[in-house]
Amino acid sequence: MADIFTAGGEVLMGTMRWEKESAERVASEVAEVAGKLKRVTLDAQQAELEVRLKAVQTELIAKQLEKTLLARTTASRKAEIVRGRARMRELRGGDAAAPKRK
Repeated sequence: MADIFTAGGEVLMGTMRWEKESAERVASEVAEVAGKLKRVTLDAQQAELEVRLKAVQTELIAKQLEKTLLARTTASRKAEIVRGRARMRELRGGDAAAPKRK
């Protein structure tokens, strides 16, 4: 069979050529859809990573605040202990300074 033949003055494609071009069109469409799917997948992954990043940044800020609060609480407790000890020395000193009864 010839690659092309005529029918009523019109040139018609041969079956093999038509099948080849049809397969190429389908392959091209499949590649295009696969590319779109890949873009959508990458967009979704990017969005997920951005959310995770924001969550980690928020957690980091919370930990920094927690650390600051712990440092302030520790300093406050130490200051309270120092004041308590000073007051105890003061009170003990008052006992020692009181005149003894005869």
